[in-house]
Amino acid sequence: MSVKRIYLILLTLSLAIISFEIISTRISSVIFVSNYAFLILSLAILGIGLGSIYAHYRVKAIESDEIIIVLKKYIVALSVSLIIFILSIVLFKITNPYVYFSLQTIPFFTAGILYSQIYKVFSFDGFRLYASDLSGAAIGAVASIPILNNLGAVNGVLFVSLLLLTIVIYSFSIGLRRSVRLLIYSLMFLSMGFLLVKGDDELIGEIPIGYYPEKDFYYVYPDAKEISEIEESRWSINGRSDLVKYKNQDMVKQLFIDGSAGSQMYRFGGDVKNPGSMLGRLLIQHSTSIPFLLLNENEKNRMLVIGPGGGKEILVGLIEGVKEIYGVEVNSDFVRIVKEQKEFNGGIYTDFSNVKILIDEGRNYIKRANKYFDLIVMASPSTEQLQNIDNIASNENYLLTVEAIKDYLNRLTQNGRLIFTVHNRWELIRLLVTAIYAFDESGINNRDALNHFIVIGQDYAPTLVIKKTAFSQNDISNIKNTLRKIPKSLPQVTYLPFSWNELDKSPENLFLSTVYENIDSIEELIKKDKYDISPVRDDSPFFYKVNRGVPDDLLKLFIAIVIIGLLVVAIPAFNVKRIKKEKIDRKELFFTLLLFVCIGAGFMIMEIALFQKLILYLGIPTVSLSVLLSSLLIGMGMGSFYSKKIIKVKFYGRLRIITLFIVIYGIILFTTYPLILDGVVELNLAFRAFIIFMLLLPLAFMLGVPFPAGINLLKEHKLEKYIPWLYGVNGLMSVAGSVLAVIFSMTLGFTFSFFVGLFFYSVITVITWNAARRK
Repeated sequence: MSVKRIYLILLTLSLAIISFEIISTRISSVIFVSNYAFLILSLAILGIGLGSIYAHYRVKAIESDEIIIVLKKYIVALSVSLIIFILSIVLFKITNPYVYFSLQTIPFFTAGILYSQIYKVFSFDGFRLYASDLSGAAIGAVASIPILNNLGAVNGVLFVSLLLLTIVIYSFSIGLRRSVRLLIYSLMFLSMGFLLVKGDDELIGEIPIGYYPEKDFYYVYPDAKEISEIEESRWSINGRSDLVKYKNQDMVKQLFIDGSAGSQMYRFGGDVKNPGSMLGRLLIQHSTSIPFLLLNENEKNRMLVIGPGGGKEILVGLIEGVKEIYGVEVNSDFVRIVKEQKEFNGGIYTDFSNVKILIDEGRNYIKRANKYFDLIVMASPSTEQLQNIDNIASNENYLLTVEAIKDYLNRLTQNGRLIFTVHNRWELIRLLVTAIYAFDESGINNRDALNHFIVIGQDYAPTLVIKKTAFSQNDISNIKNTLRKIPKSLPQVTYLPFSWNELDKSPENLFLSTVYENIDSIEELIKKDKYDISPVRDDSPFFYKVNRGVPDDLLKLFIAIVIIGLLVVAIPAFNVKRIKKEKIDRKELFFTLLLFVCIGAGFMIMEIALFQKLILYLGIPTVSLSVLLSSLLIGMGMGSFYSKKIIKVKFYGRLRIITLFIVIYGIILFTTYPLILDGVVELNLAFRAFIIFMLLLPLAFMLGVPFPAGINLLKEHKLEKYIPWLYGVNGLMSVAGSVLAVIFSMTLGFTFSFFVGLFFYSVITVITWNAARRK
């Protein structure tokens, strides 16, 4: 078999694996609470590593004829494993995480066997192989977006499986008659064409929504599972959007993203002056509606709703007479569904000239907006469920940080107000702390900041109102007069400035009272609280991280990986030391072992930290992951291909120079790119993505050198048979690095995490310096 055909096989293999990897993040988001992007990245590398280690002991292909048999066998096995994975999830409704992630790891395990054998047999051309590998992965990172948008997750996995089968037929059907080859090709292309025509119609069934406390789908009503019906589903890079109706009533439909973030869409006749008594009662029951009753007419000129979803807050604004309403919704499927449901919702997104709905991410829009707003409203998804704060939602949330609140305040008119509705009282207190720190950084001390707040406090869905300028005593007197007219059955205001003698003993009022009595007490209160109520910042925006320190599940996962990693490193290393019959350059082997450990851990820690940080600038996790992977993979492919030509020094010198440059450029990049991106924030998503791509490309170019250099070193010292083992070690260290990255990000921030990754590359600089001196 020609090496050029191997390049094509490797490119297609990597394209398929990365596409499946990204599609998997969306599938897991429907089933589980989080998209588990970091865990899926880890499992992909773990599976590939374990497959490589398995191949080291069990697969002995050396000659070209043997490698053809191995490749045919395992590419078909990989394609079949993808089909089995998606069929099992859909047909057997698998939502158990252990079963799910075990099934998901099998394709990666099979791919690991393929990768290790290709690199072992064709190690003489390691740099070009690595370039093909990374180029295919880069194409897959970009291709996963149109695959998800046009085919959905289920059909997308089937499409990737068919692509793999097609490349097998092309590469290994040389002995077949032309007519047979033509027939097979026709069947393959017809099958892929059928999937493209059907789009995201889920031909074999739907991905099940996992039964978890955070899945609002099951908690809209006590018996929501029995009385709900999914009227429409759409897939995109944002996830799966479901429109749900209910058998027990026809006044409200719900929009869900991946079974969570329930957003109401109300039946509305289109007459804002006569909306109907039932609709009025439903809307006023929400704590988000109460602040509108406390506004003067001159405070209703312009409103921005971040994440309007089904349009509840838009509808409240229309009925309450807000003159100009903007809604910024990141999920275009939500917007399309609401527009298509105009017969049900009265055309709130289409038929009102004062309503403008923009498809954008809220924080990015705020940074670019050239308008000032009287009201900025953001309501967390609400259902009848009392959200359980014992569960951890570890996803990043850049909408509720100190920096975010400062951005919002900068876009308010002088008497403008922020209206935030959260899930529970713990979130309310954490939001209060975050807002107090935002005011403190703007020159307003803690005690004075309390005069900017109004709280509609309740166990379920409390609301915090934050005014840009402090409420005056006259403002509060007028508000109290209005509140006396509000029935006691409605959500009640529990905190007003200048009313300390009237406060109840709710947790948030006890907290605010203590801050008022001692403006320096807030740090002590943060330390003493049962939960983590520390202010949330952009460098570690885990607003919903409840408990302090490292989450137990992450700690257990890291310990398990370390134990497995030690066994994978120690057992083969011990066997190498026992070998006496054949001459082995043990120093070079163990040097390369340390090299692969550092590359695996360092690269993944940097990648995860960059991925988490880039969400702030790109808004959508899947887009951030695709841009990051494509830039890294294309750059690394180029670095692998051209490094010999550019750096004309011997092996150790090349590694020492390139890792030193990685550390230097990494420091420059991470300290300057926020300034660069803040300066181009007004550009659209495509331009921001391109700028990030170009900023990352030089770093990626340099990161592409160490791995194939290690492969070449093994080849030069006749240690090729250890490539699968070290490939597996690299994979396991990458898994450990990804978990470490998330732990560091949650506890010490993304910046610290990224610099830990750079530290591993600085270790390579030191050990190559010593190795060169030894030589």
